[in-house]
Amino acid sequence: MTAGRDVLEVGGDAAGGDAPAPDAAVANRSVLRALGILELLSRCEEPLTLVEVAARLKIPKSSALSLLRALVAREFCATDPKGRYGLAVRTFEVGAAYLRSMTPVRSVTPELHHLTESLGVTSHYAVLDEDEVVYLAKHDPPGLGLKLASSLGARLPAALTAVGKAQLAFRAPLRPSAAADRRPQAPRGAGAMLAAQLEEVRALGYAVDDGETALGIRCVAAPLFNDHGCCGAIGVSYLLGAAAAPAGVEQAVVEAAARASGRLGGKVTGAAGAAGAAGVPGPRAPVTEPRRPAARVRGAQAPVRATGSPVPAGSAAGVQAS
Repeated sequence: MTAGRDVLEVGGDAAGGDAPAPDAAVANRSVLRALGILELLSRCEEPLTLVEVAARLKIPKSSALSLLRALVAREFCATDPKGRYGLAVRTFEVGAAYLRSMTPVRSVTPELHHLTESLGVTSHYAVLDEDEVVYLAKHDPPGLGLKLASSLGARLPAALTAVGKAQLAFRAPLRPSAAADRRPQAPRGAGAMLAAQLEEVRALGYAVDDGETALGIRCVAAPLFNDHGCCGAIGVSYLLGAAAAPAGVEQAVVEAAARASGRLGGKVTGAAGAAGAAGVPGPRAPVTEPRRPAARVRGAQAPVRATGSPVPAGSAAGVQAS
């Protein structure tokens, strides 16, 4: 059976109901080969010849030719005057449709759930707005006697929080010294201290807040990247000195941020990207990013509240440090 016939049978199987074709395995192999061709061409700066495509993918030239002809016919691939193959406009359209549907909040949502469920911590996503961070998403662990109170849309000084320092280290629209010195009652030399902290964040790939913003609460955060650069940070928070502190939390946060960055087309480099790994499924449902609220909460200590105690949104008691 030729590869060209394989492609036709993939289409016929989709239209023929639930019953699989007798040679479904062969058809699926052809689909995987066609996708492999697209992935190969996407990684190449120059078009490839038929011989190069077949050799790199270790498939017969006849199979590669049939698949390439089908991809050209559907405008996923194109040939240049020398007969070499490259990507075509349909490939761009599919990629652009994915980017239109993928927002930062949507990309981090499955990661926040994964971190909370696997580590038993509160997880957050926040973005940098000048010298402050704004919290746009969070996920609390279920069934705990105590929960760290938080408020979506709340603001905290970026120089104090782990999610803020993670972003300042990799995307600094404001000089670190200015970000630190604009804090209320910032001590002399706070800018130099923050600059040293940001160097450490760049070296490690994540930031830590050991009770700077909220007494008794430790926060760990890693930066999120899209195709334009740093666009936020994923963070987790838990009680200092807890009887069972989560193990491997720093690695888990860095990996989660790397996976979310991959969904956004971001390239995570250096220490921030060294631990990126696959394994957490992508988002399944749209997530709407909340509008920025009018209330502004600055420099507040984030308390610990009992599960049953309501916390007004936007209040100082509703701020979650991370």
